[in-house]
Amino acid sequence: MRITAFHVAVAGICGGLALALSYTPLGYVSVPNLSGAATTLHIPAIVAGVVAGPLAGALVGLVLAITSWFQFGGIFMQFAGGNLLVALAAAFLPRALIGVGAYYAYRALRGTPASITAALFGTSTNTAGVLGILWFLGTSDFRTGVVPVILTNYPIEVIFATIVCVPVLAAINKSRGLAAART
Repeated sequence: MRITAFHVAVAGICGGLALALSYTPLGYVSVPNLSGAATTLHIPAIVAGVVAGPLAGALVGLVLAITSWFQFGGIFMQFAGGNLLVALAAAFLPRALIGVGAYYAYRALRGTPASITAALFGTSTNTAGVLGILWFLGTSDFRTGVVPVILTNYPIEVIFATIVCVPVLAAINKSRGLAAART
C-alpha cells in the first residue's frame, strides 16, 4: 500500500478534528443516562477510513485512543480491575479499528447505504470493542452498570454518526468526482 500526501492530509485533518472534539463539548454530547454523555469522537475515524483507507482511519482512531487515555485512563484502569494490559486494550484496540471497519463496510457497498453502513459499523466497532473487552476481562462492577449505558448511548451515537457521515461523505465523493472530471 502506497501512502500519498492525500492520505497524510486526510489523517491529519481528521486527527485534528478528533483532538478538537476530545476537548470540547461537541465530543461528548449530554444525554440523560448513566454516563451523562454520548460521544461523537469516533466520527472523524469513520470519515478518514472511508475517504483515505484503513491506515488513515486507524491513525485517527489512535488519536482518539490517546486523548481518551489521557482523560479517562484512571476509569479504564478501574473497570479493568487494575490490569494495565486490559485497560490499554480496551482504550486502544477498538479505536484503532473504527476507521478500518468503516472502510471495509463502505467498500462493500456504495452511495448512501454505504455511508450509513460505515457509520453503523464504525460506531459498533467502538462500542462493542471497548465495552466488550471490559465486559469479558474487567471487573464485575463494570458489568452491572454497562447494559443501561449501551442501551441509551449506542443508538444515539449511531444516529450522530449517520447524521454527520452521510452528508460529509456525499460531499467528499461529489467533490472527488468533480476533481476527476476536470483532469
